[in-house]
Amino acid sequence: MKLSNRAESVRIQENDVAGDEDFDFIIIGSGAASITAALVAKEAGARPLILEKTDKVGGSTAMSGGVAWMPANPLQQAAGIADSYEKARAYLDACAGDVGPASSPERRHAFLVEAPRVVQFLQDRGMQFVHAEGYSDYHEGQKPGGVARSRSLVGQIYDARRLGAWRDRLRRNAGTPPILMHEAGALGHNGRTWKSRRTFVKVGLRLLRNKLGADLVGNGMAIQGRLLEIALNAGIPIWLNAAVRGFLIEDRRVVGVEALVDGAPRRLRAEKGVLINAGGFSHNLEMRNAYQQQPIGTDWTNANPGDTGEVQQAAIDLGADVALMEQSWWVSVSIAPDGSKLIHPFDMSKPYSMLVDTGGERYVNESTSYMEVGIQMYARDKVVPAVPSWLISDSRHRNRYMWAGRPAGEPPREWIDSGYMVRADTIEELASKCGIPADRLRQTVDRFNGFAASGLDEDFHRGESAYDRFAGDPTVKPNPNLGPIEKPPFYAVRLYPGDVGTCGGLMTDEFARVLRPDGSVIEGLYATGNSTASVMGRSYPGAGASIGASMTFGFIAARHATGANV
Repeated sequence: MKLSNRAESVRIQENDVAGDEDFDFIIIGSGAASITAALVAKEAGARPLILEKTDKVGGSTAMSGGVAWMPANPLQQAAGIADSYEKARAYLDACAGDVGPASSPERRHAFLVEAPRVVQFLQDRGMQFVHAEGYSDYHEGQKPGGVARSRSLVGQIYDARRLGAWRDRLRRNAGTPPILMHEAGALGHNGRTWKSRRTFVKVGLRLLRNKLGADLVGNGMAIQGRLLEIALNAGIPIWLNAAVRGFLIEDRRVVGVEALVDGAPRRLRAEKGVLINAGGFSHNLEMRNAYQQQPIGTDWTNANPGDTGEVQQAAIDLGADVALMEQSWWVSVSIAPDGSKLIHPFDMSKPYSMLVDTGGERYVNESTSYMEVGIQMYARDKVVPAVPSWLISDSRHRNRYMWAGRPAGEPPREWIDSGYMVRADTIEELASKCGIPADRLRQTVDRFNGFAASGLDEDFHRGESAYDRFAGDPTVKPNPNLGPIEKPPFYAVRLYPGDVGTCGGLMTDEFARVLRPDGSVIEGLYATGNSTASVMGRSYPGAGASIGASMTFGFIAARHATGANV
């Protein structure tokens, strides 16, 4: 499919350019996979170049939770967690299912074999990973092969002062405290457990250090910051404000790119190939309308600002095949009065709350994978309007737990006055204010409260998996994810299928080579990350499944292109 507004994918006329500049391996985008690939190429004796179209390094990785799902990795082994290729393969197969060649047996095999090698490769070069203890696989207990203690890794807290002149070029997720993502479970308990209190103290000490002059960052900024430091120490060139507009082609092979660098047209040759790691099309309204489910837009996304799809489209123009374009890495969001998009997976997992459609019916396990919640929200919307859905809660949810990281307690006045958060003294009044049939919502609440009393969610099995319980409240019995909705006042907030990036895109093989619809390879062109159709299919097996796969296929691409044996 070709779209009309592709101003950024047109070719630069040769007479506009002073001449070619030679490299060996050009990488489009500056996320974790890009630096991983550049390090491989550099050590193979090749000349890599990273091109980043914005003025900040890090892409979606830096804005994310900074988690990488890497089955059977060395840190798991050090922690005494039993895992194996066979166990991970059974789990990935069960999660991804049959979605065609985007998640072919060969691609799954390549990911699972190479992921542990990527971890070791980066550790040997200075990367500091931390095992995300307790951040369970998302479908542990539901799919065979899941690991409750986690297959996920995070980057150790990083002091961005180490970047020197590049410190201000690291993309930041404004307002995010210096935490390790798996600490979010304990923080979400809001001091109700000793583990939660200890975690608050640890994070508080980091904040104090920042007030005294440090620049400690966590989440995606930590993993990306340290990778950037490693890249700079290795002498890898990274060009900012370098927007790729097309590809150089010779004998049907990609041999470089055409780009605008600081506004000036450049022809950059890459004799060994080009790797696309430019993200997806979350901020491209035309592509979202063309490919994705409705209703959709660009107003609900938390993807990085450079996620605009023009590099994907340029590859499509070359004949690249695409798949899974209707899917994104869905994350439920609400739109605050100031227009900011608040993310709520852990809020939805807390007791004393449930998600309903506009008819007042539950339709999903609120505590399951945020990807699955988004998929089910769209599926439900085909039957009953469910975009947006309503998160219904009582006063205990509001008084005990944070809301998208905001303090618990009395809601800010503007939340109520603006209608962002609806408040009422009875369930029937709340239903009326939300336009939900009151009798239906009352029946749903009563049924839900019965499940809370017994501890067994007979409809959607909420609280039965380790991941569900990770963000629940262990002080609530008998089920940490269920609590009756019975204490007024009651609250309701509209939740939308937001995302942190699209996850459909270019079709690639087990070597990360871009494919045409007939399965043939576009020689010299590789792709990874959100630019591609995910090896995870339409699933999200565990925290960091997108970053883990992206880094792994970036590693694979660079090895294949350069003949590296690392």
